[in-house]
Amino acid sequence: MDKPEEKLKEELKVEELLSLTLVQLIAKAWSYLGLVSHPETGKIKADLDQAKLAIDSIEAIYPLIKDKLPEEDRKGVELELTNLRLNYVKQRSGK
Repeated sequence: MDKPEEKLKEELKVEELLSLTLVQLIAKAWSYLGLVSHPETGKIKADLDQAKLAIDSIEAIYPLIKDKLPEEDRKGVELELTNLRLNYVKQRSGK
């Protein structure tokens, strides 16, 4: 168990926290689309309102840190966001 006096060597910067948040939101969006199992329950269950909220949140956060991410990470987030949008429309239309 960690000792209370043990600290991180460097503080977690806000852009790092937001980057971690994006990763979590991407995973949540996929699970709420009903296309992968939910990370906490392991069950597949669609909730398109929650999927849209996750996608909208990604769209809001991403521009704030876009310029601070390596190019490969930017491309990855943009690809995920595009695929999430397309799959959301597909799930919403029932196709």
